Amino acid sequence: MGMKDKIVGAMQQFSKAIVVPVLYLPAIGLIMVVCNFVTNANIVAAVPFLGNEVIQTVFSMAYTGLNSIFTNLGPIFAIGVAFGLAKKKKEHAALIAFMCLYIFCASQSAFLTLTGQLHEATGNGQNMMLGFQIVDMGVFLGIIIGVLVGVLHNKYCEKDLGEVFSVYGGTRFVFLLCIPLMMTLAVLFAFVWPPIQSGIAAIATFISTSGGLGYFTFGFLERLLVPTGLHHLLGSAIWYTDLGGVAEVAGETYAGAWPIALAELGDPETVKLSLTTIFNNVTLAKVFGLTGAGLAMLSCAKPELRKKAKAIYIPAILTSCLAAITEPIEFTFLFVSPILFVIHSLLTGIFFFLLYFFQITCCTAGGIFETLLYNVPAGIEKTGWPFFILLGLVQLVVYFIVFRWFILKFDVKIPGRDDSDDVKLVTKKDYEAAKSTNAAQVVASSSTDNALGMQIYAAVGGIQNIKSIDNCFTRLRIVVNDLDAVDEAALKLTGSRGLVKRGKEIQVVYGTNVSKFRKALEDYMEAEGLQIA
Repeated sequence: MGMKDKIVGAMQQFSKAIVVPVLYLPAIGLIMVVCNFVTNANIVAAVPFLGNEVIQTVFSMAYTGLNSIFTNLGPIFAIGVAFGLAKKKKEHAALIAFMCLYIFCASQSAFLTLTGQLHEATGNGQNMMLGFQIVDMGVFLGIIIGVLVGVLHNKYCEKDLGEVFSVYGGTRFVFLLCIPLMMTLAVLFAFVWPPIQSGIAAIATFISTSGGLGYFTFGFLERLLVPTGLHHLLGSAIWYTDLGGVAEVAGETYAGAWPIALAELGDPETVKLSLTTIFNNVTLAKVFGLTGAGLAMLSCAKPELRKKAKAIYIPAILTSCLAAITEPIEFTFLFVSPILFVIHSLLTGIFFFLLYFFQITCCTAGGIFETLLYNVPAGIEKTGWPFFILLGLVQLVVYFIVFRWFILKFDVKIPGRDDSDDVKLVTKKDYEAAKSTNAAQVVASSSTDNALGMQIYAAVGGIQNIKSIDNCFTRLRIVVNDLDAVDEAALKLTGSRGLVKRGKEIQVVYGTNVSKFRKALEDYMEAEGLQIA
């Protein structure tokens, strides 16, 4: 494996790990929006029974409680990233990361006090974390500690120190290694982080003040990186760290485009959402752009294959528009025309630029219904949501015209234009044929209660081919020994909507219920006594 592959592999591994804490944040944000909706003065005036003191108290408490998550992302990322990186004994890695964060914070606070560097109050580069005043590293501190603990844990979590010192072996050895490391880093970052923070602030300022260029670049790369899985890394950096902006809302400091937008949505004093809110608007392409792309592909289908094409495109369009899950439709054209995917990324970037150009600060998450729930109660002046919808409809038309022209001009063999094996749907007839010819490997026998798990297990090449199992939002990620041993056709029979290969990793696209497929695979392996070497 070359250096480039090692670097990309490490980035992909980190990207998968950072998804672990991020998975929870959209759900938290949605509940916060509901709480804000119920406690909104305009809504209460329109629906008087919501003004009941008990209702207002409950939802206000819920909002404050959930908001604390976004003001304490450092510890959450420390625990989540360590958990995500750990290949085994994940709960130990998470606990070690949390204890390490305490050691770091207490040690640095003591060092700043002893050397006279502790400020009288927070601000000016210092902030509170876990009850200690330290150099303000925010989410970055959690990420750094999570990565360090994860790497050390994977290397030493099964370290054998012999019978005499066995109590200090394994995961305890990892923790013992981390103690001096945390104390050293606490002192080091007291001097090193302030200039690093200045550099981060300069980058963030460039992004937010470079006009539409910053927004175009983010939109373009966020989609272009989807096949690699690295879009999670880019998005998380902008959405949850200082790179996405820092703002004070109602006396609290928030870092990252997403926490800032949520805080401003719930703040009655905020007249208009910050421009950094635009970074959250990947939903624009998911709801409108890909709807136009799907309709264009459907319109290009051969008349005799139109019914078959509808079976692909209608569900894919609805999945993207209603649930903001784009893999089914994006991978439909990615595999047959990568250039079309580049065009898709360029169009996404262009419409990010137009959001900036027209100063449309609508806050989006999920599909069209969540978008309306987030913005309509906050008002047009604050979010500009009608203009967002209008721009989205323009995007739908542009995508339709561009995709239809490109497909017809270059005769792109998308499903519905080519009935070859490469693009044909897996029909019931195909499934029955596969069962009869490959039943022993692909379809579980009547002796097992976990047919799905056995199917996936056989399709990826069995225990001798599996090195690790993980998942992100929508994909089951498996590192394998031999890509040729993976049966893509058999994976389709399990419900896969696509397969991405990166180095020795396969990414099986299942959608938001991917955890069901991972559980089925792991449950089958556990029941059969199969353990990854």
